[in-house]
Amino acid sequence: MNIVIIGITGVGKTTVGRMLADKLSRKFIDLDESIEENCGVDIQRIFSIEGEEGFRKRETKELERILHTYSQCVLSVGGGCAMRDENRKMMIDTKAYVAQLTANVDILVSRLITNINKRPLFNDRLNIKNKVIQLRQARDSIYNIISNFKIDTSGMRASDVAELLSKEFNKFISKS
Repeated sequence: MNIVIIGITGVGKTTVGRMLADKLSRKFIDLDESIEENCGVDIQRIFSIEGEEGFRKRETKELERILHTYSQCVLSVGGGCAMRDENRKMMIDTKAYVAQLTANVDILVSRLITNINKRPLFNDRLNIKNKVIQLRQARDSIYNIISNFKIDTSGMRASDVAELLSKEFNKFISKS
């Protein structure tokens, strides 16, 4: 079964995903990186040319390809991926284990401010905190619905988060 890591931008999905994949001896895939490889341009460029809707269509197509190609990978998806009905349905239909990472607003803001140029939805430095709060309000209930496990990463090292996810995933597998 694939493991899909969801959560708001800046929560550490890619960092934790790489560590988790290594711990479980699985292939790691970052959905955004996979889209960039297939398109030959970065996410910022896709957003500037096609807008968010164009990017979301590409994201859905790539998610489908990955979930139907692999059966034992760790997949980190962008913060908005789980907001599309068809993406949630794919995760459920392919019986992916969905792990949700979360963190407090101030930690997310501090992480986002250092990497703002790679975050298309956070291009206004002055309103990052408001944008984080807005996105959490819009997304958290959806994330909660499809998650098999949720962990607050605030104050945790990425390696500790990966270790906890590994243990929770193994418990889940043993019960299945």
